[in-house]
Amino acid sequence: MAWQARSIFHFVLPCTNVERSTDFYANFGFEVIKDNRDVVWPDFVGTNFAMKPGAQGRAVQLVLPHGSTVQTRIDLIEWIAPRWQNENDGRDLESRIPRIMALRVENIQEAYNDLIGRGLVSTAPLRDPDPVIGVQGVVCFQDPDGHIVELIEYFGEQLGSRTDDLPTRSSTSG
Repeated sequence: MAWQARSIFHFVLPCTNVERSTDFYANFGFEVIKDNRDVVWPDFVGTNFAMKPGAQGRAVQLVLPHGSTVQTRIDLIEWIAPRWQNENDGRDLESRIPRIMALRVENIQEAYNDLIGRGLVSTAPLRDPDPVIGVQGVVCFQDPDGHIVELIEYFGEQLGSRTDDLPTRSSTSG
């Protein structure tokens, strides 16, 4: 029988303080589903992740609890051996490369108002609806370690921004 990938099960975000990051992601509806902050990991975990054998981290797995068999999960890992160094720390804006997680939302205006009301600061104001690319609105927030959480609402059932009519690098180069 041939194999196939079904979905992303979870992805890992490194963090410098797992409690602080867990609190941040709770603002978006994520809940702790598995708490591995005190677990001593076997040597093979580091080997599997192309790290030193015996690598250790304090981790929590978070989920958006929507009752579906396909869930959105993230693992927050505060690497303690070796310690994680964020390569964007100290870099100016011209040389930063962000890690971005996009969450598709319903009612982007309400999401924006709620998150601002909780004291979160967006990287830029909520963008107005853009029927050309099919986006009802988009706004981003930076987590305590610089990862970007992008909230985006499309018109109707559209999946992804319409880009066919946007300029391309090959059409604008001379």
